Amino acid sequence: MAPAGRAGRRLPASRAGAPLGEPAVSPAEALASLAATYGVPLGELDGWTIATHITRSGARLPDRGLRAYAERLAAAAVLRRAAELVGPMRAATRPVSEAMREPHQGELDIERTLENITGKQFPEAGDWVVTHRQERRQQVVLMMDTSLSMSGEKMALAAVATAVLALKMHSSDLAVVTFEDTARAISRLGVDESPEQIVRLMLEQPVRGYTNIAAALELGAAELERGRNPRRAGLLITDGVYTVGPDPVPLAARFPRLFVLLTEDYKMNPGLCRSMADQARGDVFPVKSFQELPRRMLDVANRVLR
Repeated sequence: MAPAGRAGRRLPASRAGAPLGEPAVSPAEALASLAATYGVPLGELDGWTIATHITRSGARLPDRGLRAYAERLAAAAVLRRAAELVGPMRAATRPVSEAMREPHQGELDIERTLENITGKQFPEAGDWVVTHRQERRQQVVLMMDTSLSMSGEKMALAAVATAVLALKMHSSDLAVVTFEDTARAISRLGVDESPEQIVRLMLEQPVRGYTNIAAALELGAAELERGRNPRRAGLLITDGVYTVGPDPVPLAARFPRLFVLLTEDYKMNPGLCRSMADQARGDVFPVKSFQELPRRMLDVANRVLR
């Protein structure tokens, strides 16, 4: 028997051979089932509404095809919001001066070239110096709370913030760790995961349990230690309140740099956030509300990645 939605409407049964990410029935019927499950008028249902409901307690879709379809619509809405914030993609660069290896490689550095050829009857190949801009790459591990308090709109906004960071970086340079009672790496350094795939993996996570910041830092540091780029950093999104696990402050010292986005609320612990950042030559960035988190992530990314 097909499972019933919250409003008593039966969800469509999976059709054998239906491709992952496509509903087992027509899109119109699938959307009607989602509206019934989430208790939302059909006319108000869109990708963002799905994103804000898909992780709510009791709203998990048992039908695999319908769930994948909902995740795809939600991820598209999340990415649209992130792309609107990021705007045109321009990688961080730094000026590099080096011997010219091929014509039109860069702009001729006249001063340094003249220094090299002065007094020589015949300039040598390495005397010609050019300046060009080289992309500044950095490896980052993002640690995101997915405990029970994060369900619903908070998780959707956290996914937008993650997408902002993913759009600013090479995919293989970003690892994402989610944590509640335990921590898990949903994307890893050196593995090419598209921003859409990272968002879908976030929205798939069961939002549950307590908050173990120490587990997040332990796994995040281990993931960052796999990286080969000397420019490496951790980003932790938290209110600084851990409900299980040991004191996370000593673990912060394992990071070359650690930046904490402090989500402010009535139970926050800014002192713990400052202690963690200080252990790793980082900083704390206050986030006054979850609505502000994606834009704050953009500010932090522009600073950390420059």
